[in-house]
Amino acid sequence: MKRLLLFTVLLLAGHALYAQCSFDSTITSDPDLSGGNEIQCSDQEIVFTAPAGYDSYQWKYKFSPTGTSTNFDGETNNTLSIIAGDLGFAYVFVTVTDNGCTEDSNDIMFDTWIFGSPAISHDSDTVLCFGETSVIMNAFNGPENFRWYRNGLLILEGSQDFYEVSEAGDYTLQVSYAQCPDQWLSSGVAVTFNVIGEEVVITETGGSLFTTQNGDVYTWYLNGTEITEANSFTYTPVVTGDYTVTVTFNDQESCTIDSLPYFFTVLSVPDLELNGIYFENTIAVDAQFVLHNKHQQPLKYRVFDLSGKQLVSEKSNTSQIIIAAENWKNGIYFCKVVTPEGSMTVQLVR
Repeated sequence: MKRLLLFTVLLLAGHALYAQCSFDSTITSDPDLSGGNEIQCSDQEIVFTAPAGYDSYQWKYKFSPTGTSTNFDGETNNTLSIIAGDLGFAYVFVTVTDNGCTEDSNDIMFDTWIFGSPAISHDSDTVLCFGETSVIMNAFNGPENFRWYRNGLLILEGSQDFYEVSEAGDYTLQVSYAQCPDQWLSSGVAVTFNVIGEEVVITETGGSLFTTQNGDVYTWYLNGTEITEANSFTYTPVVTGDYTVTVTFNDQESCTIDSLPYFFTVLSVPDLELNGIYFENTIAVDAQFVLHNKHQQPLKYRVFDLSGKQLVSEKSNTSQIIIAAENWKNGIYFCKVVTPEGSMTVQLVR
């Protein structure tokens, strides 16, 4: 009988030892993670709240209902704020102490969406001739929103999962999914495109036709027929017609680009003679220009480059003046001739 009484006392003492505290330790969350709402975007802030007014709190997490718990360092208030993606998945609870009694709250579980990082699908040849295009695309299914970047600058945003490349640069892609439209994932490593050449345009100045000086090979055409030995960035027409030029750029590969036709009429050639003073050639021949002074008038001539820098300043009254240009860079220059009777400015091409 004594043994039975002792067993009963110990049993009652054990129940008293493991009985719950009298206070309420139930925690809640914002957003509410109950009712099938446990999966959150990784950038979602979650705020857990326990009843206020107790002696102490220690927030904890674990990765299974019966797993080992880990303290959130320094989180000893009745609220806890975390970013879902920092843990990814966890059971969160708090250990509460009040009036010498300690107990754990209920667990609240959360999970986060996991999305695959995007990648760009593209042609293996990333070198384009000017005017060519190449299509880059999102490589994987799933995303619904796309941001295309060139050299770090946003160039297109929306539902279009491809972009037509026509300019040189480093291209990257960001995507987001329907479940987390504000969470953007990046493709990371850029796809680099290079463009060889440039737009080939014909302009007219002083009766001569000009195009880009950046090419390597030039071929001029009149009404579709090649002009023999017209192989510079400039050409001086002698007949009326449609002129075109084909320019070849040699870099990582060879690119040939055609101009649009330019109609030239001989009526547009200006009168470059001033009382017997005229240039025999306005395009350098053997790196020199010949200025004729038929009446041997006293004159002064000066030559400037496009920046306005003066290269030559001379006086003469001879019938033929040689202007040497062997030390000039290839390009366009202007010669101003001044006489007692007037002046003229002529464009020269080295």
